Amino acid sequence: MMYDYVIIHGSYGHPFENWEPWLFNVLTSEGKQVLAPQFPCIDQNYENWKRVLDAYKPFIGEKTSFIGHSLGPAFIVDYLIDEKIKINNLYLAAPFYGFIGIENFDNVNQSFFKHSDISKAGEFFNKAICLYSDNDPYVPIEMSKEISKLLNAKQVIIPNKGHLNAGAGMIEFKELKKEIEKDG
Repeated sequence: MMYDYVIIHGSYGHPFENWEPWLFNVLTSEGKQVLAPQFPCIDQNYENWKRVLDAYKPFIGEKTSFIGHSLGPAFIVDYLIDEKIKINNLYLAAPFYGFIGIENFDNVNQSFFKHSDISKAGEFFNKAICLYSDNDPYVPIEMSKEISKLLNAKQVIIPNKGHLNAGAGMIEFKELKKEIEKDG
């Protein structure tokens, strides 16, 4: 069995927060195979997250799309470049690649920013869509625009929804589901 979708949470996160459980339930109710792994929060670093996803690597292929939130997109980009896995599409929510200027997050996230040219990730997916808000309290909008540009991604700006998380009222993410539906 190959996964149709892989959902990657963000820093200090888990797959049972924000809109991720809602999306998981919607996609699985449509008969899709969805993976939403728990990545380590203690000792959070790229290598520890990679070990988790490596266990599922045989079930990820050209028809698998990745969905990532916050730090998740940086991990996905690094993983695609490192592992040279060809996948279907990328759906990136509140994406960034680099230091956001918040010391606690920058310290723990630093191992995820491995590549100087992340546009190389474009070799490994069909298309990318970046969804972000105009008032994210963590990720400067310029950083979401920059990763979108580097990945040649369609940009969807969702007004006044902060970090696209539960704290901003995002327990469902209908804008993301709409983009997924466009791709069949």
